[in-house]
Amino acid sequence: MAADRGAIQCFRDQAKAGVTIPIMSGSNGKARPVKKAAIAPRDRRKSPRVALMVETSQSFGRDVFRGITRYIRENGPWSVFFVQRGVGDRVPKWLKKWSGDGIISRINTPDIRQFAADTEIPMVDLNEQLRGMRVPLISNDHAAVGRMAAEHLLQRGFEHFAYVGYNGLYWSDCRRDAFAEAACEAEVCDVYSCRAQSPQRFRDDTWELEMEHVVHWVERLPKPVGVMACDDFRGLQLLEACAAVGINVPQEVAVIGVGNDDVACEVASPPLSSVVLNSFRMGYEAAALLDRLMQGDRVDVKERLLPPLDIVTRQSTDVMAVADPVVSKAMRFIHEHASDGIKVTDVLRHMLVSRTVLEDRFRRALDRSAHEMILEARTKRVKELLAHTELSLADIADRAGFKHVEYLCTVFKRETGWTPSAYREEHGQKTERPFQIGH
Repeated sequence: MAADRGAIQCFRDQAKAGVTIPIMSGSNGKARPVKKAAIAPRDRRKSPRVALMVETSQSFGRDVFRGITRYIRENGPWSVFFVQRGVGDRVPKWLKKWSGDGIISRINTPDIRQFAADTEIPMVDLNEQLRGMRVPLISNDHAAVGRMAAEHLLQRGFEHFAYVGYNGLYWSDCRRDAFAEAACEAEVCDVYSCRAQSPQRFRDDTWELEMEHVVHWVERLPKPVGVMACDDFRGLQLLEACAAVGINVPQEVAVIGVGNDDVACEVASPPLSSVVLNSFRMGYEAAALLDRLMQGDRVDVKERLLPPLDIVTRQSTDVMAVADPVVSKAMRFIHEHASDGIKVTDVLRHMLVSRTVLEDRFRRALDRSAHEMILEARTKRVKELLAHTELSLADIADRAGFKHVEYLCTVFKRETGWTPSAYREEHGQKTERPFQIGH
């Protein structure tokens, strides 16, 4: 400690005398001479000044922001410049004259490309607007999103599929093509594309104007049909179109969105099922990547794709679309009582059919056994309890119909690829301390 105090005093004496002292720059990591230094050696690396161009009007952007702040808490401090913004807001005027150290951008308007071309500030793009400009991009794996939505509807027995999106937008087209390939094994299912040129214009100008077209489109679809919407707001519009003409959801039209926006999914009637994107990890990795760039590290300019996490099943897809009345009735019984610890013998007593008949019909309709469908329903309940409660595994096992925690863990790992603890860590609701902007 005495040696440290001596070194610090020596440093201060040299600074007062105007001696040139090499210190580390906070922006490029290279030593440069400074004639006066008013800081001690432990403060040589200044807090980098970082602009966060991330919208907070939707839950996706808020979760991205949470991921960024988690990284800052663990590796900061950073001096953060942030103002509340919407999804379609343009590059703010102050940013064009700003002399900071780094930028994380979720701006999705065309003017961001000109700004990126003019600035020398390190940037990380989270909205696919700077592709081809040698700006690192962290993005959702849109093909994986489409495949996950298709698998969700296939598991519910649908044979007809459709997609609602924005024609010509990269992320929407990628989700559409992957969904069509996985669900239909064809180039295209039945597709309706928004006439608006962007999601923002759709929300601002054309939602109600398009309703008549959406109604006519959904009326002519073969029923029952499973429909993927490119995002939750598109799914919300489709549900309103179904309600306008008396189409039953999910019995005739099952709808799944993307993004799991808490407001849009819960306000929908019925509540909207949705693919959960890994937005928290996107924010965390964007901050980690920007930190490396600001320290002068060489980073290969590549697109990092993050697969979706899961699907939150709500009423809009909570159905089994099977023509066999025996299987349909059995599945209703399973969904209502799987968490009560039922076995296949309980299903047989309810249905008054033999095991051979029941299993043969399940294999023909779903290509799965009744026992497998019971385990799937229980696994779904375990996911909900892990993500939304702090119950112990013993309590979760009891509420989900498992007699033993060990069997729960075995089934959950086999069905999902996750251990219960890992799933809770990734998907569970985390209590975040308030983040104070600036230092």
